[in-house]
Amino acid sequence: MNVTGVLVAGAGGVLTAGLVRSARRMPVADRARPLRSPRSFLPRRLAVPLAGALVRADLDCAPEIAVRWWGLGIGVIAWVTTLLAPALLVPVVMTALAAPLVGLRLRAQQADRAARAALPGVLDHVVAQLRAGGTVIDAVQAGAVRPGPLQPDFARIEARIALGASLEDGLARWVVERPVTGVRSAAAALCMAATMGGSAATALDGVVRSLRDDDAAFGEARALSAQARVSAVVVGAAPLAYLAFATAADPASSRVLVSTGPGLVCLVVGLSLEGIAALWMRALLGTAP
Repeated sequence: MNVTGVLVAGAGGVLTAGLVRSARRMPVADRARPLRSPRSFLPRRLAVPLAGALVRADLDCAPEIAVRWWGLGIGVIAWVTTLLAPALLVPVVMTALAAPLVGLRLRAQQADRAARAALPGVLDHVVAQLRAGGTVIDAVQAGAVRPGPLQPDFARIEARIALGASLEDGLARWVVERPVTGVRSAAAALCMAATMGGSAATALDGVVRSLRDDDAAFGEARALSAQARVSAVVVGAAPLAYLAFATAADPASSRVLVSTGPGLVCLVVGLSLEGIAALWMRALLGTAP
């Protein structure tokens, strides 16, 4: 058995023993967790935005756990790359560092769009409940169990109310957690409906019509900008496609990029400019209503 095999076998044994030990302690840790004060190794300036991004992406995960898994994944990828292709270590590690952040942002934006699209329908249910003699809190409780993109949001509002927060505080927190167009006006309308009762159903109907008019205008703008979006994708993907083609056709030509200092600098700068250009074009096209 060569040195690599010995290292792999030893690391696998240590990892297996650690996982078994953690599994045995899991029930005790679950019972003890509510009794101890939460500790975070992340600075507040990093933990708070990361927690907000995880909430927006509808991921039920603490920031500390997400960072631990992120670091573990980077370590495993770096180790495998070192064994298989040491020359690719720097670009692979950079990709592993950036990919989770990009994926989290894309997932959060997708969840925001889904929540915004579902907002008029949810408000319709609130209007129906108010006209049937119900309250806004009843509507929030119904939204917390009704399947849909806004179910996690209403579940968090219901949980905060159950812990003693007022409806206004829960809705204000919702505006912070889901910073998309329409949520602020919907939260203000729900607060007004909680105060006025069924007489606010007409005002809520006006909010629903306004949201649907905005959706129609955004759909028309998106249709008119379809060609620009396709052009942006083609222009942005062309350098990466050429790099992949050149590497496949002549691997020696790409070896300079990953095995020399100037080549690595060019590769890092090029990929960074690609990322900046993608963000710039995305901001120009405006993919959210």
